[in-house]
Amino acid sequence: MAEPHARRVLVVDDDPGTRELVEALCRQAGVPCHGVGSGGEALRAAARIMPDLILLDMMLPDLDGIDVLQRLRADERLAGVPVVILSARRSEAVKVRAFEAGADDYVVKPFSPAEIDARIRANLRKRDLYLRLEEANRELMRANRRLEELATTDELTGLFNLRHLRERLDAEFRRAERYRTPLSLVMIDLDGFKALNDERGHAAGDALLAAVGRRLAAGARSTDVAARIGGDEFVVLLPQTDLDEARRFAERLRRELTEVPERGGVGVSFSCGVACYPATAGARSPARLLAAADEAMYRAKRSGEGVAVATATSASVTRHTRPCPRPSTPQGPGAR
Repeated sequence: MAEPHARRVLVVDDDPGTRELVEALCRQAGVPCHGVGSGGEALRAAARIMPDLILLDMMLPDLDGIDVLQRLRADERLAGVPVVILSARRSEAVKVRAFEAGADDYVVKPFSPAEIDARIRANLRKRDLYLRLEEANRELMRANRRLEELATTDELTGLFNLRHLRERLDAEFRRAERYRTPLSLVMIDLDGFKALNDERGHAAGDALLAAVGRRLAAGARSTDVAARIGGDEFVVLLPQTDLDEARRFAERLRRELTEVPERGGVGVSFSCGVACYPATAGARSPARLLAAADEAMYRAKRSGEGVAVATATSASVTRHTRPCPRPSTPQGPGAR
């Protein structure tokens, strides 16, 4: 009975001889075994020691063995533990009742040491397979979660990507239409980023994008969706936010982004467009809402390079510029 993965065994029988036999077999194999003589003791011991196999007598002085089995199966911590019923009753109906209650095996008394030894080994192997399968399932779930993250997340910034933004935009737009609530969208573009990236280097550009991503994530509410949709383009989707609130959000975002620590001498300057359903004319679909914010952002950009905020329904522009100091030692080229 030398099982490399054998663990803990609980034997429940009011006959001391049966308990001693099982305990002796387990000792020979180096498997810890705990013996009790009643159903109440069995339930308490099982909860305490969390066995990997339970041998359970059908007839106990305080509880019916089937009742004990059903209580064990009702405990999610013990639901996967193999249970072997021990009984002198050979009736087919009794065996069927035991298996229907959740028994994994049924051994008729009296049994030989060789038979019970083989049953213990077989059921411990079953337990080992169950535990390995559980771990494999957990690993698969972790891998699936990671794949989902990779499919919806921008690796550099940790924000959502364009694919996820489109999915959420579609869902939030339907919700806004149904409940007649506002839905705003802020489009952000870093001004002159390509030139800065070419001049200062790929690593400095990546550091700047990552820093902007962190600020966007920190400034967004749990219901908002912050995404990087292109090289230097970002979007924040703002459910249940009207145009005035979205503009104030964009202004606050502008102030926070001007405080982003410079990386390799790269300063921050950006243009921002704001659009809102239903306030923005023509923004009657997810695609049109996104296009309206994009158009507003380019209108802000054309108004003069720097940090700018514009609504999608007017030419109103708020401008702020932060100069970009030159580094003392230029980095090598690294165009994105």
